[in-house]
Amino acid sequence: MSREKVVCLVSGGIDSPVSMVLAAKHFEVLPLHFCLYPYTCEDSFLVAMRTLEDIRKKVSFEKVVVYSWSKVLRKIMNSQDKSFACLECRRSMFHVAELVCEREGATGIVTGESLGQKASQTLSNLWATSSGIRFPILRPLLGMDKLDIERLSKKEDIWHEVHSGCCYATPKYPRTRASPEQVNSLLKDIKLEDLVRKQLDEIFEVRTFREDFKGYLESLV
Repeated sequence: MSREKVVCLVSGGIDSPVSMVLAAKHFEVLPLHFCLYPYTCEDSFLVAMRTLEDIRKKVSFEKVVVYSWSKVLRKIMNSQDKSFACLECRRSMFHVAELVCEREGATGIVTGESLGQKASQTLSNLWATSSGIRFPILRPLLGMDKLDIERLSKKEDIWHEVHSGCCYATPKYPRTRASPEQVNSLLKDIKLEDLVRKQLDEIFEVRTFREDFKGYLESLV
């Protein structure tokens, strides 16, 4: 009997690779990486790809789906209230993940979110960003603190001294408490749906980790 497939949102940070490794104990995993370049440094993407290449030695997966996020992020940054930017961004990423689930035959979404670790990860904001998503969102690290996650990363032998994850679009004063209605209203105003679906048709699939990563980044500028 084949295992169910889940789409794992994976950056080059500490948390999301751990959550994917945990999910792989029970599911077939499909990593989904949102490439923020040029709203992050070039090395951030390259570190993320090296991290995933190393994880593949431990966890089997067919490919990595790389979704170019800069055009979507630019529209979000033009939203009226910048304090909601991270929440609009996260909800939009979940929307992309559900579209990838439909395309790839997956039945769930996995994230590295940990309660209270970031402004977007307060309980109310987790509700605001996941409300309305049509697939279950699994959060294996939800109740862990940073030290727990770091220890688990080392135990699973996927720890890296260098991590990525910086974003130049993070607001100075991010909203820590929002409602689904507020996020819905802001996303409705900026009308992202057509752009999100167009970018989905331009995904970059990584299968060998010998792809032209620098050429891909140059195409995004």
